Amino acid sequence: MSRLAENLVDIFKVVGNDEDLLRLTYYKDNPLDPNKSNVKDLPDFYEIRKERIIRAPKTDDISTKELCRICMYFGNGSNTSNERVDDQDIVIDVYTHIDTFELNEARSLKIIDKLNKLITFQHITGVGKIRSSRRYIIGNPPNGYIGYKVTYTFGSGK
Repeated sequence: MSRLAENLVDIFKVVGNDEDLLRLTYYKDNPLDPNKSNVKDLPDFYEIRKERIIRAPKTDDISTKELCRICMYFGNGSNTSNERVDDQDIVIDVYTHIDTFELNEARSLKIIDKLNKLITFQHITGVGKIRSSRRYIIGNPPNGYIGYKVTYTFGSGK
């Protein structure tokens, strides 16, 4: 596997296996209620995660659904003063269905807060700790959705 692919898989493992993130993307009401089943314990866990946390900027299949989706993929990379390390951006898009998740709860912001706690200043992959760099509103999300793009940067060995 290539170095960059390994970096992406390492970050996906952290994001895709966090129970709070899974709950925030799956349950429509009171996602962090301890009386609700852990998403990892549900018989269709892998299908749930496959639809909600993906390693590509794919949204063409959600406009007829009401769900939350996290898309993670690599953005720009750039040279640093260290000849052995590049700065690599990882982009995480968060989409939430407005009528189902946003009107009463601002679910997208809760997901972003959890992502920041999981990723920022953590050594997950590559060289050093992951830094949070930018957050943007996505200008043209799928119909019925709000979207935010959050970019993190880490050192990726050459």
